[in-house]
Amino acid sequence: MIGNQTKLNTLALSDIGFLLFLICGWYFVARSNRIYEDRVQENQIRELFKTANTIIWQVMLAVLFIFAIKEKDYSRTFVVVYGVLLGFFIPLSKILLKRIYLSLYRHGYLRKRALVIGGGENGQRFCRYLRENKIYGYELVRYINGALTLSPDTGSRGMGGRVLMVGDRALEDIYEVDEVFITEEPDAHFSTREIASVLSSHAVRLRIIPSVFNMASSGMYSFSMMGGFPLLSVRNEPLEDVYNRAAKRLFDVLFSLFVMVFICSWLFPIIAILIKIGSPGPVFYKQERWGKRNRPFLCYKFRSMYVKAPDINTDGKFQQAQKDDPRITPIGRILRKTSLDEFPQFINVLRGEMSVVGPRPHASLMNIESTHLIKNYLVRHQAKPGITGWAQVNGLRGESADPKLLKARIQHDIWYIEHWSFLLDLKIIFLTFWRMVIGDKQAY
Repeated sequence: MIGNQTKLNTLALSDIGFLLFLICGWYFVARSNRIYEDRVQENQIRELFKTANTIIWQVMLAVLFIFAIKEKDYSRTFVVVYGVLLGFFIPLSKILLKRIYLSLYRHGYLRKRALVIGGGENGQRFCRYLRENKIYGYELVRYINGALTLSPDTGSRGMGGRVLMVGDRALEDIYEVDEVFITEEPDAHFSTREIASVLSSHAVRLRIIPSVFNMASSGMYSFSMMGGFPLLSVRNEPLEDVYNRAAKRLFDVLFSLFVMVFICSWLFPIIAILIKIGSPGPVFYKQERWGKRNRPFLCYKFRSMYVKAPDINTDGKFQQAQKDDPRITPIGRILRKTSLDEFPQFINVLRGEMSVVGPRPHASLMNIESTHLIKNYLVRHQAKPGITGWAQVNGLRGESADPKLLKARIQHDIWYIEHWSFLLDLKIIFLTFWRMVIGDKQAY
């Protein structure tokens, strides 16, 4: 009896030690991965990776503890169940907590009182954004759109320093707010440095929206830190994030392998026979095109034109495929109409030269000619080219001899680069498949 009681006490101590070990382990691993930072609009893929990484490390710690104490009461089943429960309850708790915070913000709880100082369009846009997005928890107390001056502080709250003046009246709102936002403008009638110096003696948090945000017309920016140095990118590129790139690359490989194994394995031989019957020459057509960062690569397609069809017209310029183009073979016309001629590019995807979704790659000669016509043409090469893209599913495929059509295509490509998301890729793939079924008037 005494022996059994001693064994139970030892087991209880072991359980307590195990629990404390797991709690401490979770604290340090979660803090290292920063999964509990208050970021309302955290990148979902990055958040998923960080949460999964934390859970994996926690399970490894549990295995390490069991192995170290050589306790037989903790089986493999326990580790599996523990990992599954973490994988279910941790994401669920994060979702519920975020929804609770958003609900509190929208109903006015935990809100922070904000004062915005600035003039011009930048300040007005920011004020509208605060009013329309209650999820950040801010209540706009006042917006100052005018000249600010400094005067000695002789009021009842004066501390021998200076006070901000709006016209001939002291700015008393400063004592009633939690945060102050200064939106800089090129022609502002105040000094940000002087205002920051005055506010540093008050119990408010100061945030500055620099005038550098007016540099690009798209309004898409990305902010990051390198050591202690702030970095501001004038164009937001979600695919520059390593987690997003890893997720997109993983999807590209898995999707391409699926297509190659279950579709191309039987479709390629049929198309190859039809091409050979239709006209003499090779089955595949290889053309140099530009990829990410303007790097040239050989793009694969099923040959849809006669072998001796010229790529350059009589003016010495690149000749795009046109409607009823005599260079296209009868079989090639069907392949181009159904987009089946693009299927060999899944090989380029597996080689890492292309992506399933992205800006369509153009021939090298067309790229050289287009850089002189469209100002931001080369921006589209900041991402991997794709088999299909946002421009194509919006009807901007086929010939683009008209500079307006080409400009519209480039604008759609740049929009995709700046707004990429995994769901957007899935949407484009679905719309591409749908257009293959119903037919595309611009496919020739």
